[in-house]
Amino acid sequence: MSLENCVLILEDDISTCLIVSKSLSAQGIKTITAKTIAEAKALIPEHDIALFLLDVHLPDGDSTQLVEKLRVSHPLIPILVMTGDYEQNRVAEFFDLGVRDFINKSVHPILLASRVRNFIRNSITERALFDANEMYQRIAHEKEQEEELAHYVYNHILKVHTTKVNGLNTVIRSSGKFCGDMLLSAKAPNGNLIVLLADATGHGMAAALTIYPLVSTFAAMVSKGLSLGAILKELSAKHSQCIPQNRFVAAVLLELSLSDNTIRIWNGGMPAVLMFDNDGSLRKVTSHHVAIGILPDDLVSTKMEVFELDKISKIALFSDGLIENKVMDGRSLSFGETYDIIAANLDDPESLLSMMHSYENFTNDLNDHDDMTLAVLDLALLREELKQVEALSKPLPGSFSFEFELTGNALNNEKFAYNIAELLGTYGFHKDFCQKTFTVLTELFVNAVDHGIFHIPSKLKEEDFIAYLSIREEKQATIAATDKVTVKLAWDETSQKLTVKLSDSGSGYAIEKLKDLGNDVAYGRGLKLITSLCHTFSYDQNTNTTHVTLDY
Repeated sequence: MSLENCVLILEDDISTCLIVSKSLSAQGIKTITAKTIAEAKALIPEHDIALFLLDVHLPDGDSTQLVEKLRVSHPLIPILVMTGDYEQNRVAEFFDLGVRDFINKSVHPILLASRVRNFIRNSITERALFDANEMYQRIAHEKEQEEELAHYVYNHILKVHTTKVNGLNTVIRSSGKFCGDMLLSAKAPNGNLIVLLADATGHGMAAALTIYPLVSTFAAMVSKGLSLGAILKELSAKHSQCIPQNRFVAAVLLELSLSDNTIRIWNGGMPAVLMFDNDGSLRKVTSHHVAIGILPDDLVSTKMEVFELDKISKIALFSDGLIENKVMDGRSLSFGETYDIIAANLDDPESLLSMMHSYENFTNDLNDHDDMTLAVLDLALLREELKQVEALSKPLPGSFSFEFELTGNALNNEKFAYNIAELLGTYGFHKDFCQKTFTVLTELFVNAVDHGIFHIPSKLKEEDFIAYLSIREEKQATIAATDKVTVKLAWDETSQKLTVKLSDSGSGYAIEKLKDLGNDVAYGRGLKLITSLCHTFSYDQNTNTTHVTLDY
Protein backbone atom coordinates (compact mmCIF):
# COMPACT_ATOMS: atom_id res chain seq x y z
CA MET A 1 0.00 0.00 0.00
CA SER A 2 1.42 3.36 -1.03
CA LEU A 3 2.26 5.62 1.91
CA GLU A 4 1.36 8.63 -0.24
CA ASN A 5 -2.30 7.72 0.25
CA CYS A 6 -3.84 7.92 3.69
CA VAL A 7 -7.10 7.32 5.52
CA LEU A 8 -8.84 10.24 7.16
CA ILE A 9 -10.39 9.18 10.48
CA LEU A 10 -13.08 11.57 11.71
CA GLU A 11 -13.91 10.45 15.27
CA ASP A 12 -14.41 12.52 18.40
CA ASP A 13 -14.01 9.58 20.79
CA ILE A 14 -10.29 9.43 21.68
CA SER A 15 -10.14 5.72 22.50
CA THR A 16 -12.00 4.65 19.34
CA CYS A 17 -9.84 6.95 17.22
CA LEU A 18 -6.67 5.50 18.78
CA ILE A 19 -7.77 1.86 18.25
CA VAL A 20 -8.70 2.50 14.60
CA SER A 21 -5.54 4.47 13.86
CA LYS A 22 -3.20 1.87 15.41
CA SER A 23 -4.94 -1.09 13.72
CA LEU A 24 -4.57 0.54 10.30
CA SER A 25 -0.99 1.69 10.94
CA ALA A 26 -0.09 -1.87 11.90
CA GLN A 27 -1.14 -2.92 8.37
CA GLY A 28 1.02 -0.22 6.75
CA ILE A 29 -1.88 2.16 6.12
CA LYS A 30 -1.10 5.80 6.87
CA THR A 31 -3.74 7.70 8.80
CA ILE A 32 -4.62 11.24 9.78
CA THR A 33 -7.19 12.05 12.44
CA ALA A 34 -9.72 14.80 13.11
CA LYS A 35 -12.16 15.30 15.97
CA THR A 36 -14.53 17.77 14.31
CA ILE A 37 -15.96 18.39 10.84
CA ALA A 38 -14.17 21.76 10.72
CA GLU A 39 -10.83 20.12 11.50
CA ALA A 40 -11.44 17.47 8.83
CA LYS A 41 -12.23 20.12 6.23
CA ALA A 42 -8.93 21.84 7.02
CA LEU A 43 -6.94 18.59 6.64
CA ILE A 44 -8.50 17.31 3.40
CA PRO A 45 -6.83 19.80 0.99
CA GLU A 46 -3.40 19.11 2.51
CA HIS A 47 -3.40 15.32 2.01
CA ASP A 48 -3.93 12.71 -0.68
CA ILE A 49 -6.89 10.87 0.84
CA ALA A 50 -7.49 7.23 -0.19
CA LEU A 51 -10.51 6.59 2.08
CA PHE A 52 -12.74 8.48 4.51
CA LEU A 53 -13.69 6.79 7.78
CA LEU A 54 -16.32 8.92 9.50
CA ASP A 55 -18.27 8.91 12.72
CA VAL A 56 -21.87 10.09 12.48
CA HIS A 57 -22.37 12.33 15.50
CA LEU A 58 -19.68 14.96 16.00
CA PRO A 59 -19.35 18.02 18.23
CA ASP A 60 -19.97 20.47 15.39
CA GLY A 61 -22.70 18.60 13.58
CA ASP A 62 -23.77 15.50 11.73
CA SER A 63 -21.30 14.01 9.20
CA THR A 64 -24.00 13.89 6.49
CA GLN A 65 -23.15 17.46 5.58
CA LEU A 66 -19.51 16.47 5.02
CA VAL A 67 -20.51 13.40 3.00
CA GLU A 68 -22.52 15.57 0.62
CA LYS A 69 -19.50 17.81 -0.04
CA LEU A 70 -17.11 14.87 -0.38
CA ARG A 71 -19.27 13.29 -3.07
CA VAL A 72 -18.69 16.44 -5.12
CA SER A 73 -15.02 17.09 -4.34
CA HIS A 74 -13.84 13.42 -4.15
CA PRO A 75 -16.39 11.41 -6.15
CA LEU A 76 -14.20 8.29 -6.50
CA ILE A 77 -12.92 8.08 -2.92
CA PRO A 78 -14.80 5.50 -0.80
CA ILE A 79 -16.55 6.68 2.39
CA LEU A 80 -17.15 4.32 5.33
CA VAL A 81 -19.24 5.24 8.35
CA MET A 82 -18.55 4.00 11.90
CA THR A 83 -21.65 3.90 14.03
CA GLY A 84 -23.46 1.95 16.67
CA ASP A 85 -26.79 3.35 15.44
CA TYR A 86 -28.21 1.08 12.76
CA GLU A 87 -31.56 2.76 12.54
CA GLN A 88 -32.94 1.84 9.12
CA ASN A 89 -33.78 5.38 8.05
CA ARG A 90 -30.25 6.65 8.83
CA VAL A 91 -28.64 3.73 6.99
CA ALA A 92 -30.75 4.42 3.89
CA GLU A 93 -29.95 8.12 4.12
CA PHE A 94 -26.19 7.52 4.17
CA PHE A 95 -26.33 5.03 1.33
CA ASP A 96 -28.30 7.52 -0.75
CA LEU A 97 -25.58 10.08 -0.12
CA GLY A 98 -22.93 7.71 -1.47
CA VAL A 99 -21.51 5.95 1.60
CA ARG A 100 -19.99 2.59 0.60
CA ASP A 101 -20.37 0.64 3.86
CA PHE A 102 -20.96 0.77 7.61
CA ILE A 103 -18.57 -0.40 10.36
CA ASN A 104 -20.06 -1.36 13.66
CA LYS A 105 -18.72 -0.03 16.92
CA SER A 106 -16.98 -1.48 18.83
CA VAL A 107 -14.30 -1.89 16.20
CA HIS A 108 -12.61 -5.20 15.44
CA PRO A 109 -9.05 -4.08 14.49
CA ILE A 110 -8.05 -6.89 12.09
CA LEU A 111 -11.43 -6.99 10.35
CA LEU A 112 -11.45 -3.21 10.06
CA ALA A 113 -7.96 -3.11 8.48
CA SER A 114 -8.92 -5.84 6.01
CA ARG A 115 -12.10 -4.07 4.92
CA VAL A 116 -10.33 -0.72 4.58
CA ARG A 117 -7.53 -2.30 2.52
CA ASN A 118 -10.05 -3.96 0.17
CA PHE A 119 -11.98 -0.71 -0.30
CA ILE A 120 -8.77 1.17 -1.10
CA ARG A 121 -7.66 -1.54 -3.54
CA ASN A 122 -11.06 -1.46 -5.25
CA SER A 123 -10.91 2.32 -5.33
CA ILE A 124 -7.55 2.21 -7.11
CA THR A 125 -9.04 -0.19 -9.67
CA GLU A 126 -12.05 2.11 -10.13
CA ARG A 127 -9.74 5.09 -10.58
CA ALA A 128 -7.72 3.21 -13.21
CA LEU A 129 -10.93 2.27 -15.04
CA PHE A 130 -12.18 5.85 -14.79
CA ASP A 131 -8.89 7.22 -16.15
CA ALA A 132 -8.89 4.62 -18.94
CA ASN A 133 -12.48 5.49 -19.86
CA GLU A 134 -11.67 9.20 -19.75
CA MET A 135 -8.72 8.62 -22.06
CA TYR A 136 -10.90 6.53 -24.35
CA GLN A 137 -13.51 9.29 -24.45
CA ARG A 138 -10.82 11.85 -25.26
CA ILE A 139 -9.36 9.67 -28.01
CA ALA A 140 -12.85 8.96 -29.34
CA HIS A 141 -13.61 12.69 -29.36
CA GLU A 142 -10.35 13.48 -31.17
CA LYS A 143 -11.05 10.69 -33.65
CA GLU A 144 -14.56 12.02 -34.18
CA GLN A 145 -13.20 15.52 -34.82
CA GLU A 146 -10.62 14.17 -37.27
CA GLU A 147 -13.29 12.14 -39.04
CA GLU A 148 -15.55 15.19 -39.21
CA LEU A 149 -12.76 17.18 -40.83
CA ALA A 150 -11.93 14.33 -43.22
CA HIS A 151 -15.62 13.93 -44.03
CA TYR A 152 -15.91 17.66 -44.74
CA VAL A 153 -12.92 17.44 -47.09
CA TYR A 154 -14.40 14.30 -48.66
CA ASN A 155 -17.72 16.01 -49.39
CA HIS A 156 -15.99 19.19 -50.54
CA ILE A 157 -13.90 17.28 -53.06
CA LEU A 158 -16.99 15.56 -54.44
CA LYS A 159 -18.91 18.83 -54.61
CA VAL A 160 -16.12 20.72 -56.36
CA HIS A 161 -15.35 18.00 -58.90
CA THR A 162 -18.89 16.88 -59.75
CA THR A 163 -21.12 18.68 -62.24
CA LYS A 164 -24.82 18.57 -61.46
CA VAL A 165 -26.65 17.41 -64.54
CA ASN A 166 -30.37 17.21 -65.15
CA GLY A 167 -31.08 13.61 -66.09
CA LEU A 168 -28.42 12.00 -63.88
CA ASN A 169 -30.05 10.73 -60.68
CA THR A 170 -27.70 9.27 -58.05
CA VAL A 171 -28.51 7.62 -54.71
CA ILE A 172 -25.92 6.30 -52.25
CA ARG A 173 -26.14 4.24 -49.06
CA SER A 174 -22.80 4.10 -47.29
CA SER A 175 -21.84 1.43 -44.78
CA GLY A 176 -20.39 4.19 -42.59
CA LYS A 177 -19.50 7.87 -42.59
CA PHE A 178 -17.09 7.35 -45.49
CA CYS A 179 -18.10 5.69 -48.71
CA GLY A 180 -15.85 3.54 -50.89
CA ASP A 181 -18.07 4.27 -53.89
CA MET A 182 -17.83 7.51 -55.82
CA LEU A 183 -19.90 8.92 -58.69
CA LEU A 184 -18.30 11.78 -60.64
CA SER A 185 -19.59 13.63 -63.67
CA ALA A 186 -18.10 16.43 -65.74
CA LYS A 187 -18.66 18.13 -69.06
CA ALA A 188 -15.74 18.16 -71.49
CA PRO A 189 -14.83 21.25 -73.53
CA ASN A 190 -16.38 19.62 -76.62
CA GLY A 191 -19.74 19.37 -74.84
CA ASN A 192 -19.60 15.66 -74.07
CA LEU A 193 -20.68 14.36 -70.67
CA ILE A 194 -18.21 12.05 -68.89
CA VAL A 195 -19.40 9.90 -65.97
CA LEU A 196 -17.21 7.82 -63.65
CA LEU A 197 -18.57 5.31 -61.12
CA ALA A 198 -15.77 3.88 -58.98
CA ASP A 199 -15.84 1.25 -56.22
CA ALA A 200 -12.66 0.83 -54.15
CA THR A 201 -11.55 -2.29 -52.30
CA GLY A 202 -13.31 -2.57 -48.92
CA HIS A 203 -15.37 0.25 -47.43
CA GLY A 204 -15.05 3.12 -44.98
CA MET A 205 -12.17 5.60 -44.79
CA ALA A 206 -9.61 3.17 -46.24
CA ALA A 207 -11.72 2.72 -49.37
CA ALA A 208 -12.43 6.47 -49.63
CA LEU A 209 -8.71 7.26 -49.45
CA THR A 210 -8.10 4.82 -52.30
CA ILE A 211 -10.42 6.83 -54.52
CA TYR A 212 -9.29 10.35 -53.53
CA PRO A 213 -6.37 10.58 -56.02
CA LEU A 214 -8.69 9.72 -58.91
CA VAL A 215 -11.08 12.58 -58.23
CA SER A 216 -8.88 15.55 -59.10
CA THR A 217 -7.25 13.58 -61.94
CA PHE A 218 -10.63 12.83 -63.48
CA ALA A 219 -11.75 16.46 -63.28
CA ALA A 220 -8.47 17.78 -64.67
CA MET A 221 -8.34 15.34 -67.58
CA VAL A 222 -11.96 15.97 -68.56
CA SER A 223 -11.45 19.73 -68.46
CA LYS A 224 -8.43 19.36 -70.74
CA GLY A 225 -10.63 17.56 -73.27
CA LEU A 226 -8.80 14.23 -73.26
CA SER A 227 -10.45 11.23 -74.86
CA LEU A 228 -12.07 8.58 -72.68
CA GLY A 229 -9.14 6.21 -73.30
CA ALA A 230 -6.61 8.87 -72.37
CA ILE A 231 -8.55 9.68 -69.18
CA LEU A 232 -8.49 5.99 -68.27
CA LYS A 233 -4.73 5.84 -68.81
CA GLU A 234 -4.21 8.88 -66.59
CA LEU A 235 -6.43 7.43 -63.85
CA SER A 236 -4.46 4.19 -63.91
CA ALA A 237 -1.15 6.06 -63.78
CA LYS A 238 -2.30 8.23 -60.88
CA HIS A 239 -3.52 5.18 -58.98
CA SER A 240 -0.18 3.43 -59.47
CA GLN A 241 1.70 6.49 -58.20
CA CYS A 242 -0.38 7.09 -55.06
CA ILE A 243 -1.98 3.84 -53.89
CA PRO A 244 -0.43 0.58 -52.53
CA GLN A 245 -0.43 -2.38 -54.89
CA ASN A 246 -3.02 -4.37 -52.93
CA ARG A 247 -5.75 -1.73 -53.32
CA PHE A 248 -7.87 -1.76 -56.47
CA VAL A 249 -10.67 0.35 -57.90
CA ALA A 250 -13.39 -1.21 -60.03
CA ALA A 251 -14.86 1.43 -62.33
CA VAL A 252 -17.25 2.26 -65.14
CA LEU A 253 -16.35 5.12 -67.47
CA LEU A 254 -19.10 6.44 -69.72
CA GLU A 255 -19.14 9.20 -72.32
CA LEU A 256 -22.22 10.71 -73.96
CA SER A 257 -21.52 12.59 -77.17
CA LEU A 258 -24.40 14.49 -78.71
CA SER A 259 -22.35 15.59 -81.71
CA ASP A 260 -21.27 12.02 -82.56
CA ASN A 261 -24.56 10.46 -81.39
CA THR A 262 -22.55 7.90 -79.42
CA ILE A 263 -22.33 6.33 -75.98
CA ARG A 264 -18.90 4.93 -75.09
CA ILE A 265 -18.57 2.59 -72.11
CA TRP A 266 -15.56 1.01 -70.38
CA ASN A 267 -16.38 -1.48 -67.63
CA GLY A 268 -13.54 -2.68 -65.42
CA GLY A 269 -14.62 -5.14 -62.71
CA MET A 270 -18.05 -3.60 -62.07
CA PRO A 271 -21.52 -5.17 -62.35
CA ALA A 272 -23.11 -5.05 -65.78
CA VAL A 273 -24.34 -1.66 -66.99
CA LEU A 274 -28.06 -1.90 -67.77
CA MET A 275 -29.14 -0.16 -70.98
CA PHE A 276 -32.72 0.18 -72.16
CA ASP A 277 -33.53 0.72 -75.82
CA ASN A 278 -36.34 3.07 -76.84
CA ASP A 279 -38.68 0.09 -77.11
CA GLY A 280 -37.86 -0.92 -73.50
CA SER A 281 -35.69 -3.93 -74.33
CA LEU A 282 -32.76 -4.50 -71.97
CA ARG A 283 -29.13 -5.10 -72.83
CA LYS A 284 -26.26 -5.61 -70.40
CA VAL A 285 -22.77 -4.17 -70.86
CA THR A 286 -20.71 -6.62 -68.81
CA SER A 287 -17.16 -6.13 -67.61
CA HIS A 288 -14.46 -7.05 -70.13
CA HIS A 289 -11.60 -5.42 -68.22
CA VAL A 290 -10.02 -5.77 -64.79
CA ALA A 291 -10.19 -3.14 -62.05
CA ILE A 292 -7.82 -0.17 -62.05
CA GLY A 293 -4.61 -0.99 -60.20
CA ILE A 294 -4.38 -4.68 -61.13
CA LEU A 295 -2.46 -4.30 -64.40
CA PRO A 296 0.56 -2.10 -65.13
CA ASP A 297 -0.34 1.13 -66.91
CA ASP A 298 1.02 -0.02 -70.26
CA LEU A 299 -1.21 -3.12 -70.23
CA VAL A 300 -4.47 -1.32 -69.47
CA SER A 301 -6.82 -1.74 -72.42
CA THR A 302 -8.76 1.34 -73.49
CA LYS A 303 -11.10 -0.51 -75.81
CA MET A 304 -14.61 0.90 -75.46
CA GLU A 305 -18.01 -0.45 -76.31
CA VAL A 306 -19.87 2.03 -78.51
CA PHE A 307 -23.65 2.46 -78.87
CA GLU A 308 -25.93 4.90 -80.70
CA LEU A 309 -27.13 7.59 -78.32
CA ASP A 310 -30.53 8.22 -79.92
CA LYS A 311 -31.53 4.55 -79.61
CA ILE A 312 -31.09 4.37 -75.82
CA SER A 313 -33.68 5.70 -73.36
CA LYS A 314 -32.16 4.85 -69.97
CA ILE A 315 -28.90 3.60 -68.43
CA ALA A 316 -28.29 2.26 -64.92
CA LEU A 317 -24.86 2.08 -63.28
CA PHE A 318 -24.39 0.56 -59.82
CA SER A 319 -21.76 -0.85 -57.48
CA ASP A 320 -21.64 -4.51 -56.45
CA GLY A 321 -23.13 -3.72 -53.04
CA LEU A 322 -26.50 -3.41 -54.77
CA ILE A 323 -26.54 -7.00 -56.08
CA GLU A 324 -24.28 -9.11 -53.86
CA ASN A 325 -25.27 -11.14 -50.77
CA LYS A 326 -29.03 -10.68 -51.16
CA VAL A 327 -31.64 -13.01 -49.64
CA MET A 328 -35.40 -13.23 -50.23
CA ASP A 329 -37.73 -15.62 -48.42
CA GLY A 330 -34.78 -17.49 -46.93
CA ARG A 331 -32.94 -18.15 -50.19
CA SER A 332 -30.03 -16.37 -51.83
CA LEU A 333 -30.84 -14.32 -54.92
CA SER A 334 -28.78 -14.91 -58.05
CA PHE A 335 -27.23 -11.99 -59.91
CA GLY A 336 -29.76 -12.53 -62.69
CA GLU A 337 -32.62 -12.10 -60.23
CA THR A 338 -31.13 -8.96 -58.68
CA TYR A 339 -30.61 -7.50 -62.17
CA ASP A 340 -34.29 -8.15 -62.94
CA ILE A 341 -35.40 -6.46 -59.69
CA ILE A 342 -33.24 -3.42 -60.46
CA ALA A 343 -34.46 -3.20 -64.06
CA ALA A 344 -38.09 -3.27 -62.94
CA ASN A 345 -37.77 -0.52 -60.31
CA LEU A 346 -35.55 2.19 -61.83
CA ASP A 347 -38.33 4.78 -61.83
CA ASP A 348 -37.81 5.25 -58.07
CA PRO A 349 -34.06 4.85 -57.34
CA GLU A 350 -34.31 5.71 -53.62
CA SER A 351 -37.02 3.12 -52.97
CA LEU A 352 -35.06 0.60 -55.03
CA LEU A 353 -31.95 1.16 -52.90
CA SER A 354 -33.98 0.71 -49.70
CA MET A 355 -35.53 -2.46 -51.11
CA MET A 356 -32.16 -3.98 -52.01
CA HIS A 357 -30.83 -3.07 -48.56
CA SER A 358 -33.78 -4.91 -46.97
CA TYR A 359 -32.69 -8.05 -48.87
CA GLU A 360 -29.19 -7.85 -47.36
CA ASN A 361 -28.00 -11.13 -45.80
CA PHE A 362 -26.42 -9.76 -42.64
CA THR A 363 -23.73 -12.09 -41.29
CA ASN A 364 -23.32 -10.51 -37.83
CA ASP A 365 -25.18 -8.53 -35.18
CA LEU A 366 -23.68 -5.26 -36.44
CA ASN A 367 -25.75 -5.44 -39.65
CA ASP A 368 -22.68 -4.56 -41.72
CA HIS A 369 -23.30 -4.10 -45.42
CA ASP A 370 -21.30 -3.04 -48.43
CA ASP A 371 -21.57 0.48 -49.85
CA MET A 372 -24.37 0.82 -52.38
CA THR A 373 -24.47 3.34 -55.22
CA LEU A 374 -27.03 3.58 -58.01
CA ALA A 375 -26.94 6.08 -60.87
CA VAL A 376 -29.80 6.29 -63.36
CA LEU A 377 -29.29 8.24 -66.58
CA ASP A 378 -32.40 9.50 -68.36
CA LEU A 379 -31.15 9.93 -71.92
CA ALA A 380 -34.04 12.14 -73.03
CA LEU A 381 -33.27 14.66 -70.28
CA LEU A 382 -29.53 14.38 -70.81
CA ARG A 383 -29.83 15.05 -74.56
CA GLU A 384 -31.77 18.22 -73.75
CA GLU A 385 -29.16 19.14 -71.12
CA LEU A 386 -26.32 18.76 -73.62
CA LYS A 387 -28.24 20.77 -76.21
CA GLN A 388 -28.62 23.57 -73.66
CA VAL A 389 -24.86 23.55 -73.13
CA GLU A 390 -24.40 24.11 -76.86
CA ALA A 391 -26.95 26.93 -76.77
CA LEU A 392 -25.40 28.73 -73.79
CA SER A 393 -22.98 30.65 -75.98
CA LYS A 394 -24.74 33.76 -77.28
CA PRO A 395 -23.44 35.27 -80.55
CA LEU A 396 -20.69 37.80 -79.92
CA PRO A 397 -20.77 41.01 -81.95
CA GLY A 398 -17.77 42.32 -83.87
CA SER A 399 -14.67 40.68 -85.29
CA PHE A 400 -11.06 40.92 -84.19
CA SER A 401 -7.64 39.41 -84.72
CA PHE A 402 -4.29 39.61 -83.02
CA GLU A 403 -0.89 38.03 -83.53
CA PHE A 404 1.89 37.05 -81.11
CA GLU A 405 5.49 36.23 -81.95
CA LEU A 406 7.48 34.47 -79.21
CA THR A 407 11.23 34.10 -79.61
CA GLY A 408 14.08 32.73 -77.52
CA ASN A 409 13.33 32.36 -73.82
CA ALA A 410 9.78 33.63 -74.35
CA LEU A 411 9.03 30.11 -75.58
CA ASN A 412 9.50 28.87 -72.01
CA ASN A 413 6.49 30.90 -70.85
CA GLU A 414 4.15 28.18 -69.61
CA LYS A 415 1.31 30.65 -68.93
CA PHE A 416 1.00 31.88 -72.52
CA ALA A 417 -2.02 29.72 -73.44
CA TYR A 418 -3.68 30.45 -70.11
CA ASN A 419 -3.30 34.21 -70.60
CA ILE A 420 -4.80 33.97 -74.08
CA ALA A 421 -7.83 32.12 -72.64
CA GLU A 422 -8.16 34.81 -69.97
CA LEU A 423 -8.02 37.48 -72.66
CA LEU A 424 -10.83 35.78 -74.58
CA GLY A 425 -12.85 35.72 -71.37
CA THR A 426 -12.65 39.51 -71.17
CA TYR A 427 -14.23 39.68 -74.63
CA GLY A 428 -17.29 37.86 -73.26
CA PHE A 429 -16.64 34.34 -74.51
CA HIS A 430 -18.26 31.57 -72.48
CA LYS A 431 -16.06 29.77 -69.93
CA ASP A 432 -16.39 26.40 -71.70
CA PHE A 433 -15.24 27.91 -74.98
CA CYS A 434 -12.26 29.59 -73.30
CA GLN A 435 -11.35 26.25 -71.72
CA LYS A 436 -11.55 24.52 -75.10
CA THR A 437 -9.39 27.22 -76.70
CA PHE A 438 -6.87 26.89 -73.87
CA THR A 439 -6.65 23.12 -74.39
CA VAL A 440 -6.18 23.43 -78.17
CA LEU A 441 -3.65 26.26 -77.92
CA THR A 442 -1.68 24.43 -75.21
CA GLU A 443 -1.43 21.25 -77.29
CA LEU A 444 -0.43 23.18 -80.43
CA PHE A 445 2.17 25.28 -78.59
CA VAL A 446 3.72 22.33 -76.73
CA ASN A 447 3.77 20.28 -79.93
CA ALA A 448 5.49 23.09 -81.84
CA VAL A 449 8.13 23.67 -79.18
CA ASP A 450 8.82 20.08 -78.06
CA HIS A 451 8.74 18.38 -81.42
CA GLY A 452 9.19 21.15 -83.97
CA ILE A 453 11.97 23.17 -82.25
CA PHE A 454 13.43 20.81 -79.62
CA HIS A 455 13.10 17.69 -81.82
CA ILE A 456 12.00 15.50 -78.90
CA PRO A 457 10.36 12.25 -80.13
CA SER A 458 6.69 11.93 -79.14
CA LYS A 459 7.07 8.36 -77.91
CA LEU A 460 9.86 9.29 -75.46
CA LYS A 461 7.28 10.78 -73.07
CA GLU A 462 5.63 7.35 -72.79
CA GLU A 463 8.79 5.21 -72.86
CA ASP A 464 10.85 7.24 -70.36
CA PHE A 465 9.11 10.26 -68.91
CA ILE A 466 12.08 11.19 -66.71
CA ALA A 467 14.37 11.23 -69.75
CA TYR A 468 11.81 13.34 -71.60
CA LEU A 469 11.78 15.94 -68.80
CA SER A 470 15.57 15.92 -68.60
CA ILE A 471 15.99 16.54 -72.33
CA ARG A 472 13.30 19.21 -72.30
CA GLU A 473 15.05 21.10 -69.48
CA GLU A 474 18.36 20.92 -71.38
CA LYS A 475 16.71 22.27 -74.53
CA GLN A 476 15.01 25.07 -72.60
CA ALA A 477 18.34 26.12 -71.11
CA THR A 478 20.06 26.28 -74.51
CA ILE A 479 17.23 27.75 -76.58
CA ALA A 480 18.43 30.00 -79.40
CA ALA A 481 17.33 33.59 -79.90
CA THR A 482 16.29 32.68 -83.45
CA ASP A 483 13.85 29.97 -82.29
CA LYS A 484 10.37 31.29 -82.88
CA VAL A 485 6.68 30.46 -82.60
CA THR A 486 4.02 32.67 -84.19
CA VAL A 487 0.40 32.53 -83.05
CA LYS A 488 -2.48 34.31 -84.78
CA LEU A 489 -6.08 34.30 -83.54
CA ALA A 490 -8.96 35.69 -85.57
CA TRP A 491 -12.62 35.87 -84.55
CA ASP A 492 -15.25 36.10 -87.29
CA GLU A 493 -18.58 37.60 -86.25
CA THR A 494 -20.51 36.17 -89.21
CA SER A 495 -19.51 32.52 -88.85
CA GLN A 496 -19.03 32.72 -85.05
CA LYS A 497 -15.75 30.83 -85.45
CA LEU A 498 -12.32 31.37 -83.96
CA THR A 499 -9.38 30.63 -86.27
CA VAL A 500 -6.00 29.78 -84.78
CA LYS A 501 -2.82 29.65 -86.86
CA LEU A 502 0.41 28.53 -85.26
CA SER A 503 3.78 28.15 -86.94
CA ASP A 504 7.28 27.51 -85.64
CA SER A 505 10.85 27.87 -86.89
CA GLY A 506 11.52 24.16 -86.38
CA SER A 507 11.32 21.24 -88.78
CA GLY A 508 7.65 20.44 -88.14
CA TYR A 509 6.22 16.98 -87.66
CA ALA A 510 5.04 14.08 -89.79
CA ILE A 511 1.26 14.45 -89.58
CA GLU A 512 0.51 11.23 -91.47
CA LYS A 513 2.47 9.08 -89.02
CA LEU A 514 0.52 10.48 -86.11
CA LYS A 515 -2.79 9.83 -87.85
CA ASP A 516 -1.89 6.15 -88.13
CA LEU A 517 -1.36 5.68 -84.39
CA GLY A 518 -3.94 3.49 -82.63
CA ASN A 519 -6.13 4.59 -79.75
CA ASP A 520 -4.14 2.51 -77.26
CA VAL A 521 -0.95 4.48 -77.90
CA ALA A 522 -0.38 7.00 -75.12
CA TYR A 523 1.86 9.37 -77.12
CA GLY A 524 0.81 11.43 -80.12
CA ARG A 525 -2.69 11.83 -78.74
CA GLY A 526 -2.38 15.63 -78.49
CA LEU A 527 -3.17 16.10 -82.18
CA LYS A 528 -6.05 13.64 -81.89
CA LEU A 529 -7.39 15.68 -79.03
CA ILE A 530 -7.13 18.84 -81.12
CA THR A 531 -9.02 17.31 -84.04
CA SER A 532 -11.80 16.17 -81.69
CA LEU A 533 -12.22 19.69 -80.27
CA CYS A 534 -11.93 21.69 -83.49
CA HIS A 535 -14.33 22.18 -86.37
CA THR A 536 -11.46 21.98 -88.89
CA PHE A 537 -7.81 20.98 -88.65
CA SER A 538 -5.09 21.23 -91.28
CA TYR A 539 -1.32 21.33 -91.40
CA ASP A 540 0.78 22.97 -94.12
CA GLN A 541 4.10 21.14 -94.36
CA ASN A 542 5.62 23.81 -96.61
CA THR A 543 5.05 26.73 -94.21
CA ASN A 544 5.12 24.54 -91.08
CA THR A 545 1.80 26.06 -90.01
CA THR A 546 -1.18 24.45 -88.28
CA HIS A 547 -4.64 25.88 -89.01
CA VAL A 548 -7.64 25.12 -86.79
CA THR A 549 -11.12 26.60 -86.37
CA LEU A 550 -13.31 26.35 -83.31
CA ASP A 551 -17.11 26.73 -83.36
CA TYR A 552 -18.58 28.95 -80.68
